Amino acid sequence: MVFRPHLSPLARRYGGAAFGLCLLAILFLSLAPTAVTPAPDLGGDKIRHALAYFVLTGLGLFAFGPRLVLLGGVLLLGAGVEIAQASMGLGREGDLADLAANLSGEALALLVWLGWERLRLRR
Repeated sequence: MVFRPHLSPLARRYGGAAFGLCLLAILFLSLAPTAVTPAPDLGGDKIRHALAYFVLTGLGLFAFGPRLVLLGGVLLLGAGVEIAQASMGLGREGDLADLAANLSGEALALLVWLGWERLRLRR
């Protein structure tokens, strides 16, 4: 599906803007030094990773539909952020468990999207 014909152009535009803002927030919170980011010592780190990528992927699916470029880009973003954290030395550490949490959030968003589309098409 290339376009989201059942959504208005305004809804797609707002969804795209929300996706862009979420992307910028994830980049800042993932790559800024730990002293700059808010509340770096909160618990549930893996849940926050999964939730962030769930929301990012969900907004992307809402705005653009299930495109391979979108899903692959979010996947590469999650991996790239972890590689950058491992190599930048600003109090960040790349972690394979964080990458797995990122991917699980993306996969869950895709599963929810596919289930929603299946229900919508049955009606």
